[in-house]
Amino acid sequence: MNQYQRLWWEQAACDYEAYDRMRRQGFAKCHKLQFLQMSTEKIAKAYFWRNGKAPPKTNAGFVQFLRFLATIPNERDRIAGLFAFRRFTDFQTWIYSVQPIAYALERITPDLANNGPNPEYPWPHSAPQFAPAKYDFEVWSQLENSNGRHLMRFIKVAIEKFPEYADT
Repeated sequence: MNQYQRLWWEQAACDYEAYDRMRRQGFAKCHKLQFLQMSTEKIAKAYFWRNGKAPPKTNAGFVQFLRFLATIPNERDRIAGLFAFRRFTDFQTWIYSVQPIAYALERITPDLANNGPNPEYPWPHSAPQFAPAKYDFEVWSQLENSNGRHLMRFIKVAIEKFPEYADT
């Protein structure tokens, strides 16, 4: 792991810890989603720093991170095992099945949500109708279904075990 990866990984872990504390204390979904999304964005950035070059400056990256892990050429079984899969093909299949939820989570940032729901600002911008604190985000219900719960476990493990796959 290089120094840039370490910085982004540390921030991803901090953001995830904030999400987890908010989850346990019953904070509004908008706050939990914001920190969860930020942790996924930052673990992706940490991973993409592995070649020592800055990844694109964007809030999108988590889905690309998943896709990359699904096509990783080296140490496939070891990587799958880190995420509790016995076979790499099972890991690949699972990644493809959760991409729509990951995409929805990635798209809740204000710059990617366009004029739609996001955890930070009321919308639509020109005629706000909803306060994020009172909104029932669709992505949250997706995270509560079976695939979503698996994705949540993956996020936690991806952060906790980052040093074990950072250079793959």
